Amino acid sequence: MIMVMVMVLPLSSCSKNLGPETLPSTTVTESTEPTTEPTESTKSTAPTETEPLPPEPTSIPLITKMPVKSYGQLIVTGGNITTKNKTPVVLRGVSSDALNQCSGFFGAETVKTIAEDWGADIIRIAVPADKGEDTYISSAEKYFKQTCEIIDLCVSQGIYVIVNWHNDNNGDPNANKKKAVEFFTRIAGVYADSPNVMYEICNEGSGVRSGDKKKRTVDWKNSVKPYAEEVIKAIRAIDKDNIIIVGTPDYCRDIASVAADPIKGANIVYSVHFSAGTDGEDLQTKIFNAKKAGICVIATEWKTTDSSGVSAANADSTAKWLDFLEENKISWCNGFIGGNNNSNANALLFGSERYSIEDIFAGHWPDGLISESGIIVRDRLLAAKGTKKPDTVYTPPENKDIPDDEDAPDNEDAPDNEDTPEP
Repeated sequence: MIMVMVMVLPLSSCSKNLGPETLPSTTVTESTEPTTEPTESTKSTAPTETEPLPPEPTSIPLITKMPVKSYGQLIVTGGNITTKNKTPVVLRGVSSDALNQCSGFFGAETVKTIAEDWGADIIRIAVPADKGEDTYISSAEKYFKQTCEIIDLCVSQGIYVIVNWHNDNNGDPNANKKKAVEFFTRIAGVYADSPNVMYEICNEGSGVRSGDKKKRTVDWKNSVKPYAEEVIKAIRAIDKDNIIIVGTPDYCRDIASVAADPIKGANIVYSVHFSAGTDGEDLQTKIFNAKKAGICVIATEWKTTDSSGVSAANADSTAKWLDFLEENKISWCNGFIGGNNNSNANALLFGSERYSIEDIFAGHWPDGLISESGIIVRDRLLAAKGTKKPDTVYTPPENKDIPDDEDAPDNEDAPDNEDTPEP
């Protein structure tokens, strides 16, 4: 005799928010006697859980020598950034995205990682300087405080820091000139005696002149130069020595106009921007000729990709560009790191499913969290210091399998944590 029993099965969690008419029946008939052995086609396969990927080793400090301690106060001598005894210095580092895209990123560990694990001499801070709801123009105290906090971290780390007035959308820096004068007057008032700090008083010159009814293009003579002279005057009233960087027209590519008509004054440097996947020998020739004319140049923002940031990183063109900069003793900052977006120019993979935002903010990034562009830049930074990322690096204890306390063997001779040497 075959007995039949009724069993109520629990509903799956993915069904509990569905309407009753969509739910499967919860009553099934089950025999208490075995039936014939199921065939392969009728066997039910239990879902297998996906094993979480093992954590990757994090990076470790490789460079502990502090650039500012080595070079001290920097000046401009004969078209080069130099020490006070006129020894040429090439600084290499990274630029942030605009700070309103980097909320929470630049903490002590991320700055330490950039300086010690990657070997950067300098970090460029892009202070948002366009009109908008979340920029210095509308939230001055917020971004002044945030800028000072990052500067202080760089000073503590012993690296240089560029404070960039990042007028990204307002191509004519004159659009917010009064705010720029206010901002740099405040920054200079705090950091005039710090050899770490450089002032980049405008990002790029582009587009149409502010308030010009004839809609003439932003140029050097009529737009950027007079703006720069006014801001430089305000800074020099407080800080006589630290380097001032001036952005140039045509998205920081018109260095030829600067060479023909430079600003009078000491310790002034002019910025160029390039995209390795777009710009080539034509721009390099302009930079070379400007240097030959005695103009000091710095590449404060450049990409390994094309100008849009959409293309893949171009390793070959990047290598040619960086070789060119080295040969001509031109300092540089790769752009960018820290912006919460998926541009291929971003040094970190903010869209990674394997890592959380907390992993990013913790610094000491494993290779799996670094983009192709970031790997190229990090390896170049380390190579400039005569080292490279080791094949095997330290893995923090919290990423290892640690036995529960009750199962752990007693070891009275084990040293206390505070006595354990760092790896």
